[in-house]
Amino acid sequence: MYVIEHALLNLGKNKGRNILLAAIILTIITATVVALAIYNTSGVAIEETRAALQCAVRIAPQRQTVGGGAVAPGGNQQGAAVSLEQYLSFAESEYLDGADVKESNRGADGVDAVYYLKRPDMLAAFDAELRGKGLPGDYNVRTDESAFESVAGSVESLNNLAFTFLIIVLALGAVIMILMSVITIRERKYEIGVLRAMGMKKKKVALGLWVEVIVITCICFTLGMGLGTVLSQPVSDAIMTGQAESKDAGSTSLADRLGGTGAGQAETISVSVDAVTALEIFAISILLASIAGVASVSRITKCEPIKILMERN
Repeated sequence: MYVIEHALLNLGKNKGRNILLAAIILTIITATVVALAIYNTSGVAIEETRAALQCAVRIAPQRQTVGGGAVAPGGNQQGAAVSLEQYLSFAESEYLDGADVKESNRGADGVDAVYYLKRPDMLAAFDAELRGKGLPGDYNVRTDESAFESVAGSVESLNNLAFTFLIIVLALGAVIMILMSVITIRERKYEIGVLRAMGMKKKKVALGLWVEVIVITCICFTLGMGLGTVLSQPVSDAIMTGQAESKDAGSTSLADRLGGTGAGQAETISVSVDAVTALEIFAISILLASIAGVASVSRITKCEPIKILMERN
């Protein structure tokens, strides 16, 4: 109990050093909140996008080879083409939640069609229904896997960037905390020597220093959570805006159609800090403080009280 009381009393001393330490810890925690909040939220958005795109189905002719050469879909070697009227009739299905069918030079048979299943597990039943409506056997009914990059590419980039930034912040944070711990022990060497000369064990001295850092860390955690939560959305929006400006505006049609399912969040995502993220950040904060504590212990074990007091004199 004395160790904890002594540690709390020491917080009022050497205010300059403690304020500097608090500023560093606050910066690390705030940056961690921003990075982890964006990483977790974008990860959820990616999974929602992937799930939504499993409901997006396209119909396309198979590629055939004639004499060793590939024939493009819709070429003369294919069977009968599917008409626009047939594509429109395919949209009249109980398995669908909607469809986008339009004439296009880029689509198979001059038609660009996307069908949206109510559930991904309805694909086989929808395929069977289309065969009954006259869809040729050399046509595939498949999910639109190619759309994932155009819809969720920006969010994936944001997710990767947030993860990289998080690793950098934690690595630099650990290094800075160790350096601060080493500097603190060097400045408080005489105080440690007095405590050791009074009979306090090395473990208790280290515990006292660790408690000081933990208290400062907990205060900074409270402030950093609030500050990081406020900054997370603007930072995410700024990154996404920069990525959106470099993208082709014509690649967002499917994103607009899937806007209500999470897949349409390729241009902007709503960043939030949930309870899981808060617990992760708290654990990271305590871990960084403990790393500083380990560094303190390693330095304290080298501090012999008699030698320290003689150097002081």
